[in-house]
Amino acid sequence: MTQAAYILLNVQTGMLETVQEGLKDIAEVTEVYAVYGIYDLIVKIEFDTMDELKNQVLNNNLIIDGVKNSMTMICVK
Repeated sequence: MTQAAYILLNVQTGMLETVQEGLKDIAEVTEVYAVYGIYDLIVKIEFDTMDELKNQVLNNNLIIDGVKNSMTMICVK
């Protein structure tokens, strides 16, 4: 069963498009939305196992240049 998480990102001023383009290169990223509010982007990532998901999130392999900070929410069923 596929496991998912949502990552909320704050992006440096003027870097939104650069970050969005960088996220397209990450295979685990399935959706990216620009949003208004406290965060700038919502990113959905998916993995085959919860262990893969946790390892990827804990290792911060999805954070790229231009991201100031993030918050990750792992979905559970």
